[in-house]
Amino acid sequence: MNSEISKEIKQHGPNWDKLHNGYFSDPAIAACLIKKIKSAIAISKPEVLIDLGGGTGFILSELIKNNIPSAIRLVNIDLSGKQVENLKDSRIKIACGCISDSKRSDADNESKQFLFIMRSALHYFGEAGLMPILQHLRSQTKTGEFFIHQTACFKNERDAECLNDIYKLMGTGKWYPTVNHLSNVLENTGWAIKSVSPAPKLQLASDDLIKRYGLSKKIVSQIHSEIIKRYGQIEDVISTTSNGFCAYLHYKIYTCAAV
Repeated sequence: MNSEISKEIKQHGPNWDKLHNGYFSDPAIAACLIKKIKSAIAISKPEVLIDLGGGTGFILSELIKNNIPSAIRLVNIDLSGKQVENLKDSRIKIACGCISDSKRSDADNESKQFLFIMRSALHYFGEAGLMPILQHLRSQTKTGEFFIHQTACFKNERDAECLNDIYKLMGTGKWYPTVNHLSNVLENTGWAIKSVSPAPKLQLASDDLIKRYGLSKKIVSQIHSEIIKRYGQIEDVISTTSNGFCAYLHYKIYTCAAV
């Protein structure tokens, strides 16, 4: 995961809020995730809420604005110091480190009731790392505790393969599963899936990918040509634009409980 962070570190901090048309800083886009988290809070009554890979602290800040109980201890775990350095809300504790090394004892007393959330972070661990990270997170939860995550995944194999090929050609190890595969891995690592619901898709304009991953226009043009040759244009997955191409990440919100 460290190597993936280093590829996009230049866009961390203030630039992050503007990336991908402001997707990760838009309250309207986040509203469906906030609603699911608030529902889980009402059911499980957590004393500690941990945002895994919480970046700039946007989701936790939105939860505060949405009047979650003030007694809940909020913890933002993120590997990037640039993402968390401008976080000013005194309610949010910062824990700078990797999700795969995180322990519940880092956040608070282990005996307390926890709730874990994550937005768009599982893909950083790659295909081989998906099961290990979900096993690790399960090892840090008590039976019955909730894990709510918004993760990019696709209904069919071909759509997932198309996006994974784009990322492979960009030189990243990020990886996107199908909905069925992700569901199977979750269940096999000790998570009961309570619900799966859609979240707004993320538009990946090639100009944004150039900024985020430090790519040249020549490389992006070559990626575009190769992907169109392999897959053609797929509605809501990959299309040619006047400036290059546009791809889309399709998100699902999984509400899970440890079993």
